Amino acid sequence: MIPALAELDWPLHTDRLELRPGREEDAAAIWPWYRMPEVQEWTTTLSPTLAEHQEHWVRTLGSAVVGLHEGTVVAVGKVDRQDAWSQTDMKERAAGQQAELGWVLDPTVHGRGLGTEFATALLNLAFDGLGVRRIEAACFAENLASRRVMEKIGLRLEGVFYEDSLHRSGRWLDGMSYALLASEYRGRRA
Repeated sequence: MIPALAELDWPLHTDRLELRPGREEDAAAIWPWYRMPEVQEWTTTLSPTLAEHQEHWVRTLGSAVVGLHEGTVVAVGKVDRQDAWSQTDMKERAAGQQAELGWVLDPTVHGRGLGTEFATALLNLAFDGLGVRRIEAACFAENLASRRVMEKIGLRLEGVFYEDSLHRSGRWLDGMSYALLASEYRGRRA
């Protein structure tokens, strides 16, 4: 049986963060910083109003994780369990075998290593908690902060995709894809 995110033993703790599944009421708590232009520059979903933000947030609760620092939500992320690509006769064995990770941080806590700490916790959650065999994360190539976090937590660059991503600025930007296998993750920890 493949565990679901909500079935794990919560909350989880890192040196400075407490992680738990997202809740409906978190939408209002993250809205003040999530709507900032420097945050919206790189997010995939633009919600111009609190009501639209809440609707989007509720739709993503199945994969949402929040990070609290000193009792305040300073990070939101996702561990979105997915089926691996497979031949049709292997579909059942490929079910739920990978996860996509993503994260967004309150700009007031940038530069303190909390993004790396949070992303590391999501990585651990995917491999140790959910037992996936592969994780992936993607970003716009110009999002240097996200790229640095991916590299710090040990993800491997798998591809640069030239002008494959249409940014809300109207420009076609390069995209980057990073990944890590469970075997690589366990090898690093040994």
